[in-house]
Amino acid sequence: MTPSVARSTDFGRQSSDFGRQSSDFGRQSSGFERQTTDFGHQIAPVPVRSTAFVRQTSPLEAGAINDLEDYLFAPRAPEPAKASSKSDAEAPTSSEESTSEESGDEDSISLWTWRTCGLPLGGFFLAFLNATVMGVSYGFFLGYMGLDSNVMMSVTALMKLPQVLLLPFGMMNDCLPICGQNRKPYFLASWVLCGGALLVMSVWPLPPPYYCQFPDGTYDTLSPPCNPSIHKEKNWYVFPMFILVAGVQMGCVAGEGLLLEYSQREPLMKRGKMKAEFTIVTMAGSLASSVVIAFFMNGKEYLGTFDWSLSFNGLMTLCFCISAVLLVVCACCVHEPRKVERPSLKAHLESSWHLVKSKCLSSVLLFAFISQFFSGITTTAGPMVRYQWVQVKVLQQQLFQMSGMFVMMLATAAYKVYFLQSCWRRAILIAIVTVTVTDAIPTFLAVFDVIRDQYFYLGEEVVAAVPTTALALVLNLMVIELSEPGQEGLCYGLIGTVMHSSQPVSTAVSNQLSSLFTPSLSKPENYAADLPSFRTTVAWSYVLTYTASMLGACALPLIPRQKADAQRRKRDWKSSALMTGLVLGVPAVCLPYGVLVILLTSQPETACLRWVGGQGCEAHG
Repeated sequence: MTPSVARSTDFGRQSSDFGRQSSDFGRQSSGFERQTTDFGHQIAPVPVRSTAFVRQTSPLEAGAINDLEDYLFAPRAPEPAKASSKSDAEAPTSSEESTSEESGDEDSISLWTWRTCGLPLGGFFLAFLNATVMGVSYGFFLGYMGLDSNVMMSVTALMKLPQVLLLPFGMMNDCLPICGQNRKPYFLASWVLCGGALLVMSVWPLPPPYYCQFPDGTYDTLSPPCNPSIHKEKNWYVFPMFILVAGVQMGCVAGEGLLLEYSQREPLMKRGKMKAEFTIVTMAGSLASSVVIAFFMNGKEYLGTFDWSLSFNGLMTLCFCISAVLLVVCACCVHEPRKVERPSLKAHLESSWHLVKSKCLSSVLLFAFISQFFSGITTTAGPMVRYQWVQVKVLQQQLFQMSGMFVMMLATAAYKVYFLQSCWRRAILIAIVTVTVTDAIPTFLAVFDVIRDQYFYLGEEVVAAVPTTALALVLNLMVIELSEPGQEGLCYGLIGTVMHSSQPVSTAVSNQLSSLFTPSLSKPENYAADLPSFRTTVAWSYVLTYTASMLGACALPLIPRQKADAQRRKRDWKSSALMTGLVLGVPAVCLPYGVLVILLTSQPETACLRWVGGQGCEAHG
């Protein structure tokens, strides 16, 4: 490693002394920028949208988009003088010597050798699985299984719960080696977890759909269901999906660590090439998932338009075969460089405690929790409006989500060129207001039966990608300025864990608030009747949703205005017992409560309880 590159063991930080820049799952930078990488950088916020149950851009995808933009638009370092290069070559540091001994000729380093090709292939299919598990929930849970919308929202929240384990997974990778290796065993274990979950869903017999079907294959939602007992079998799919997402998260953490170690062995002038290649591969995995779901899971039984499709078991069998093959490939074709030293778990815990005590960072942590909580409060009418009134189909939904990813790339480039020095508070406020307004227009037009066209309705997802991207970038920029050297990974892990810990409780509160509206917002028969009075009820539930979204802006004073304000806070603000107590206490209370409520909502025996968002077990009985 060259003298201009400092190496840290805190969740895999890599830097050069010429500037500063953050990174996600595989971010790269030129020699004139300071590069920081962490084990997943998964702090992409949930969009402030009423239809948050639909698969949003995942942290993997958000990180990949930012990485690619960095590589394409960052300035490249000029060629160093030959004399200087020769001098550097004649006097390598001790760490460079050990690196050279392990890796041999640095010019031959590549992701596409027999010793390393398992990492990009693993990254591709981890992104594929991550996008698939969220992409199928709309057609399978809402359509095939006929779940009420409040139950579906709870099920989706349970599936995303492993995202809270971002920081613990990172600590395990760094501090608890297996057979002397920190990354590869966890990378392989992730495929074992994914494969086991997929095997259960593949072999478990798929019962007939909940609703009766017309001769053309569409569902008869007005008649009594043909298979009401299917609701009792959903746990055989929900909890394996939970394990699957946990495996994906573990693989992301281990993969980031390996990618970083590979990148540190690239020559200085080529550093970033490997990360750019990995970025393209992970984006391709997410896009491949959208293509597969759009064209092979677009049957009418999954709310699609085709007369044929893969069954859910068939898709899970395909994914299981991929996992089995990738387990062998990664075992044979992933090389983990030898470690010089290993950080202790005690040191990580002490660093985390030091960061949380810092008032400047704890205020950002509190903002992350509050803003994500309010943006996650949605109406349970969202899935039913999309399904019953607008009649969004799987193919169109996936195509628009793919378009949203490309718009996010353009928005990232524009922000970095034109708005990098803009006020962070103003940028987040504009993002919240813009997403709320762009979501409200097609939603209210659909609710009152003015325009119920799926293309017009889905167009909002593409437009909302712009402010959502800005929101994610601003959060990343704040962490860059507030983190201490060598602790960037910990900062990202803390913010990611705190942010995601608000999602279960926001889903629980969403169900509880929506249950106050009558007639029920979760019952499809009310949407089939489509009475004017019920349209008004649905509209008021959206007003509550948008009001909650705007309340998140009240927490903006907790964050700095821009870089200078962030540095001033670091310099002048001391530790605060009150802020530390809030940052640790609020998630510690809210997370277990939220998990308890969504667990009860997801079970048929307890979903009727009023305090979890049901209509009362007396009426249910």
